[in-house]
Amino acid sequence: MSKPYNITGLKGLHPRLEIRDLAKDEVQFTLFINALDTIKQPDYRPKPARFQELGGIHGLPYEKWSGDPEAPDSMPNGIWGGYCNHQSVLFPVWHRPYVLSVEQSIGEAAIRLAKRWTEDTEHVDEATRAKWIDAAERLRFPFWDWTSQETLDKGLPDVLKPQVFQFTLPDGTKTDPIENPLSFHRFGNVQPDGFKDQIFKTSMQQDQAMSYFKSWTRTYRWPSSNVSPIEDYVKINALLQGGEKDVGSVRQLRSQIGNLFCYPAPGETEEHQRPSIWDEFSNSLFTPDKAGWDGYGCGSIEIPHNKVHLVVGGLGDMANNDYAGFDPIFYLHHCNIDRILAFWEYTYNKFWVAEGYYKKGGDGKPIPFTQPEGTWDEANNADINENSELQPFRTASGDYWKPKDTRFPNKPDTLHTGYTYPDIVATVNGEERRVSLSNPLPESDEKVHECKATIQAHFGVLEKHSIGNLTLIESHAAIPKGHGIVPNYRRFYTFVELVNHAFSGSYSLQLLYKDKVVGTFDVLTRSDATQCASCRIRRKAGGHVRGVIDIPDEVVEDIIQSQSENIGDSPEVETIADAIKSQINVRLVNAGGNILADAVGQPGVPGLGSQSAPGTQLEATIRPVMRLGSAQAGRKLSTKLTMDGPASKLGITYFNHASHGEFLVGDREWKSV
Repeated sequence: MSKPYNITGLKGLHPRLEIRDLAKDEVQFTLFINALDTIKQPDYRPKPARFQELGGIHGLPYEKWSGDPEAPDSMPNGIWGGYCNHQSVLFPVWHRPYVLSVEQSIGEAAIRLAKRWTEDTEHVDEATRAKWIDAAERLRFPFWDWTSQETLDKGLPDVLKPQVFQFTLPDGTKTDPIENPLSFHRFGNVQPDGFKDQIFKTSMQQDQAMSYFKSWTRTYRWPSSNVSPIEDYVKINALLQGGEKDVGSVRQLRSQIGNLFCYPAPGETEEHQRPSIWDEFSNSLFTPDKAGWDGYGCGSIEIPHNKVHLVVGGLGDMANNDYAGFDPIFYLHHCNIDRILAFWEYTYNKFWVAEGYYKKGGDGKPIPFTQPEGTWDEANNADINENSELQPFRTASGDYWKPKDTRFPNKPDTLHTGYTYPDIVATVNGEERRVSLSNPLPESDEKVHECKATIQAHFGVLEKHSIGNLTLIESHAAIPKGHGIVPNYRRFYTFVELVNHAFSGSYSLQLLYKDKVVGTFDVLTRSDATQCASCRIRRKAGGHVRGVIDIPDEVVEDIIQSQSENIGDSPEVETIADAIKSQINVRLVNAGGNILADAVGQPGVPGLGSQSAPGTQLEATIRPVMRLGSAQAGRKLSTKLTMDGPASKLGITYFNHASHGEFLVGDREWKSV
């Protein structure tokens, strides 16, 4: 029996760079690309560090990872249910050692390459040798920032697209040309066990499409539905940047990530709420009713995570969790998720899963979270807390990683993982401000709000103004202590609940205004044929995912202007809500963009069709649940400043949430078209 491949991280503390920044460093990029290509080779040693072995942890082939050969298994002999930790409070922390495992493998390979390329001292001087060895030791896995202005302007980084690279080595010679290992992964002569073609067709869908996973010998991004497909990078860029048909995913992603930093400061919450805030933030199956509160409407990190999977994947590997781990972009994407997590846990360092949540008015004892329906190694509703084992990843001591081991990875008092992230920088109140993970943790509420303001400014959600130049008639709800409201402003959003496995694969709910997609809620799942034990049980139980879709402020303003005769100059909030519900249309589409169902109405009722249109009424058990909500926005007042001054640029917090009832009004119903 082989020994475990322990995930310890690399020596020294160095930043993970954005992939476009890493590509500017000629030496490090040469090492990174060649190291990634090296660990992809079928004969690479050690076996657990091979790219394909690591990719198989996330889904197929549903075998024990060779890096943890003696793992316990509660499943029957010959059956392996996978390591699924999605839609769980463990979602972001389980993926942290997962990305670290790939970083460790590439780092080890890069150091060996640097030493081999510089061992000929006759042609490589000592300064050059030291430069390359140092570059290899500093190399960390990069992230792709899908919220950046550069992604909005230019789409997917060119370095992630198919091309051929050739590099200059330390002795001045050239490498052989190699296919870009970031653009896909080739499986070689033997495909992993369990790969199956997936048909995107249901009783509600006329058009069908096929993902030929069994026939494809490599991974694909937005492939055509063919055995020999063509990848549509133009489509990926259009989805990221937007156009005539949609506002662009980058804009929504920026808003979604910015909203994650709109939670209140710890001192503005009660002790019993804090683990439940982690629940709401960490996954799309949060259940705030457990803790006796209604949530904050700030969203979950799992929702933008899902969106990127579908934007990049289409009918390809990234849109199906059974195959996603084999696409190299998966790790650049999850490295960015980990970066966002790092800044969130730095800002909100008192919000944590801990030992569980607390009932308001209860006995003060923590109630552990549970893994719905269990996983491959856990019983149904097994307790989950900061001491749960994050299998199959083992630490240097040989024990399994635990959630508490993953916290603040660059801090000396926790497990040393060898990486950090560049500062987040933004202009606030006319001054450049930054949030650095190397600084002391923000302990006071005011320090938390300062962090919030910088990060919100970075993601473009700090500026909130009066909508439509109106004077809103607000209820006399309480304003949080020490806050001032943003006058005549409300954030409108749709609370969505979808059945995770409704359509035998990943799919999206789209909001449309004037036939343009203005927001989506994306469900990332596996096919009906998956061997994932917890996924199959959740599907049988009809598991739901929940989250929010913001109605963009500019859309709200346009609706107010177009409906001015009905709304007036001093409207009740409910009047605006009714106008929004009458003007926004809704539809469901599959991972390939084909329409599954529309919310249609009788003639005269807004909708994308009419009841006379062909189609089948959507089954009641899989119909989306949608409610329109809204909230006021407030800013923390500095002890030194007033609302008339720069304090108006302190961090946004949403409060006084209101529910405006079911989103679909009139005689609408869900039908296929």
